[in-house]
Parts: sequence; C-alpha cells; structure tokens
Amino acid sequence: MQPITRRSVIQLGAGAATAALVGGCSAGPAGGDGTNLDEPDPNTNLTGMPIVNEPITLQMMTRRSPNTAEDWNAVASMKKMEEISNIAVDWGAIPWEGGTERRNLALASGDYPGILNRMGLGSVDLAKYGEQGTFMALNELIESYMPNLKAILDANPDIRSGITLPDGNIYAMPTVYDPDFDALLMARKLWVRQDWLDDLGLDVPTTVEEFEAYLEAVMADPPVEGVVPFTDGASGTRMIEILGGTFGILNRGRTTLHLDADDSGRARFYPTTDGYRETLEFLNRLYSKDLLPADLFTIDQQKETALGREGLVAATVSMAPSEYFGAVGADYVALPPLKRSSTDPVPSWTSVSSPLAGTGGFVLTDTIEHPIEAARWMDHFYGEEGTRLFFMGVEGESYEKTANGGYELLPEITDNPDGKTPNEALRPYVNYFGGGYAGIVMEDYFMGTENSEQSRAGTEVVADHRLEEVWPAFSYTVDEAAELTGLSVDIDKLVGESVARFINGETALSSWDTHLGQFERIGLPRYLEIQQAALDRYLG
Repeated sequence: MQPITRRSVIQLGAGAATAALVGGCSAGPAGGDGTNLDEPDPNTNLTGMPIVNEPITLQMMTRRSPNTAEDWNAVASMKKMEEISNIAVDWGAIPWEGGTERRNLALASGDYPGILNRMGLGSVDLAKYGEQGTFMALNELIESYMPNLKAILDANPDIRSGITLPDGNIYAMPTVYDPDFDALLMARKLWVRQDWLDDLGLDVPTTVEEFEAYLEAVMADPPVEGVVPFTDGASGTRMIEILGGTFGILNRGRTTLHLDADDSGRARFYPTTDGYRETLEFLNRLYSKDLLPADLFTIDQQKETALGREGLVAATVSMAPSEYFGAVGADYVALPPLKRSSTDPVPSWTSVSSPLAGTGGFVLTDTIEHPIEAARWMDHFYGEEGTRLFFMGVEGESYEKTANGGYELLPEITDNPDGKTPNEALRPYVNYFGGGYAGIVMEDYFMGTENSEQSRAGTEVVADHRLEEVWPAFSYTVDEAAELTGLSVDIDKLVGESVARFINGETALSSWDTHLGQFERIGLPRYLEIQQAALDRYLG
C-alpha cells in the first residue's frame, strides 16, 4: 500500500451516484428491524431521490457544536435534505461538551440509537465495539449502496486502508479532505504583522534568528501598550507543530499524534528526539526573554482572539488572522518554513493533515432499523451535490451559481448588513461548524476559514515545501487498543505536563536524560511496538 500523497487525487466518477447497484455480495447482516442487506425494503429506491417513497425517520445520537443552530431540523440544508430524500432525522442532539461521557454511558448501558453521529469515536472505540457487534460492519453497505463513498475509496486505496480495521471491516464512515485542497490540509501557519515589520524596517523573517529578532524589536519599542509578542491559543502546542520542519520533527504530518518516522522509516516517538528538545530550547529562550507571554499556558483561543482584535498580537499560529482578529487581521503575513540559519536549505513544511481527516464520524449500531436507507442518506454527502448542500446551504437562499459555472455565497452572508461574520450569517443554512462530521470537504464548496483569501495566500507561502508523505491515524486490533489506551494516558500526560515546565523553565532542559527515563518506565517501548505493528499494516 502506497502512503497518501498529494498525487492520490480523489476522482469522483461522474456517474458514481447513479451507477448500477449490483448484487454478488454474500448474505449481509440484518438491521435492527431484521432487514437483510440483500433484500431492500420495497419502499426503498436504490438510486436517485427520494431514497424512500413513504417517509421514515432515522434515530441518531449527535454531538452538537455550540457553533451550530440549536434545532438542526430548522437548518435550511437539513430541511432540504429531508425534502429530497423523504427521510426525517431525530438528531438526538447532546451538548458537545461532555459528549464523550454521554456516549460512553449510552454504550455501556445498551441504551443507544441506530446511528452515532459526530460522536468523536476513535479507532480504539471502533475496534472494541466492532468486535462486540455493537457497531455494524459497513463493507457491504459501501460496496452495494454507497457509490459516492465507494468511488472515493476505489480511487484512493490509502484512505480505504486507513479506515479498515485489522479484522478487515470498516465500522465508520470517514471525513475526507480533497488531497488537492492545500489550504485545508495546511490550515495553520505562522503569521506576523507586516505593518510592524515595515515600521521596524525588517524583512519577512526566514530563519528562527530573524523571527526572534522581530519579536525583540517589537518588545523593545512596542507600537501599542500591552503587546503580546507570540501566542497560539493552545498553550504552546501549536508553536511546536508549526516549527516541526525547522527542528526535524513531524516528518509524517500532524495527524499521528507524537509519531513520525526515523531514518529507516520506522515509527518514532518524536517528543523524545533531539529535534523536540531543541524546539523546547528555542521556546524556552523566547520565554526567558519575555518574548512569550507569562500567561501563555492559560491563553485559550477565545482569549487570543480578543487580544488579536485589540491589535496586540505580534505573532500568532492561525488559519487566517483576518477571520479571527477582524480588520487588523488583514495586516498579518504568513512566514515560510523557518530555517535554523541563513545557510540552511528551506525545511519541509510539516504541519500537514492527512486527507483521511477522521474515521469515526458516522456509525451504524446493532439497533439500526434502516441500514440501507441510512447508508444512502449519508452517501449523498460524499457526492458533489450533497457536499454543496452541506457546506453552502440552499441555492437561492445562501448561495448562487456564478456566470462562470462556479458557486459563491450570497452578499448577505459574506458582507452581512447586521455585522455578523460569514459563519454567523451562514448558521441558519448549514450545520457543519465545529467539525466531527463524516463526508468529503471539497475546495469548490467549502467556504470556511481555511478557504478564505488570506488563508490561501498563506498556504502559497509554504506549499512548495510541503511533505509528500503524510500518515493518517492508525487502526488497532482490540487487544492492541486495550493496551494502548492505558499506555497513552500516562504517556500523553507526561508529554503535556512537561511542555509547560520546559518552556517556562520550571524544569531545566539539562535534566533531559532524566525526563527520557520516565518514558521508559511508563511503557514507551511497548507503546512503540504497537504503533509499529499498526504502521506495518497500513503500509502493507
């Protein structure tokens, strides 16, 4: 299996959605009402719309982001989907916060609906509940009743491999990013104030020394009172990610948390590498010079946005400052991958997501009453028409077709007369905000922050240096998943806690060897054995 690269382009066949749905499958599992997948209900249409002749209702449990409307059945795109499909949805919406606990309680008690939607299920959950039979294997549904998703998987074997568990089954419908949608795959960049560079007579930094010099110059003669030199809204973790290429870590992208490849291509835990230590040394130096805010580790995204809107942030890690900081955000310019010194080659840009962006967005359980109908409903959102509906809303209400055959949001969305942001104005029409959904994200129809003009301009700065090989999240056997869950708790905790202590100097970097010994004691060697086995399966 070849790793996912930018050349692995999604090719949605023009006739995929109307392709003949032929048999040839072995007898399939039954849904909650005893429906055999080889014998669809006469009420169900196997191609086209409506999906059913007489209305039915799908029962879901859905994590609702606070960034979406409270009643999804009132959202224009979902109303339109019900109209064209003849399928109503009981969303079973629960708050995003605390959703994982609610999900786990429901699964433990046996009181769960036929569909788990946006419930944040990872490969560990999929392996566990798939083996138990709680989650339905989707292989036959995909092959026989989901032509849009099947076309994506056929064109991209790496994505199919990434969502297939070691037992050979697919238990969830994925989130897929178009591999050519660079601004989405490389969403976060490092940004500085161009107007402040101009005032200081400085060029755009291309090395870590020049970036540090910019921060020093800003703080030596602050252009405004209360300047915050450098923050990321994530306690420094995004700083580490954005500097990955500079210091030789994250060489397989950002999706596999804490994992990249060593020189031989084997799985490497990069928080124990020299490059990671050197990243922390750089950030500690900035902190010791007051070039990082003293309250770095308590500045969340909301607080950083407020500081940015006040024009106080000199440098930030962001998708597009103009989308968060308001008018002042337009003054920021993205930096290229920073070199260690002026004589070094430009490093790779490593803050790159896998096109397989999520693996647990839409799951059918053993209580599903209408498996074929649910699969056809979800498959609509893997095609162009459904993707446009999901991300842009309803034609004539929230978007329009342009003279050149494209699509654009209406002026009342992009330049709202009531002063709403585009996302706020679009909220009555779509419900994708907050993520976690299954489907495919296409550049032509996704109008979020990542596809803003500033984001695309920033992406052009780093795109020529992007990684070619990016790993998706791995899948595990049930036994591996159970063992990995326990190991990950301690390992991830040690990484998270040590980042703050090393950056703020509470723990001296001279104690690095002692720090590495802690990982050995809490099971890192076994953790890496499991990850290597998962990598071998993915590459195999």
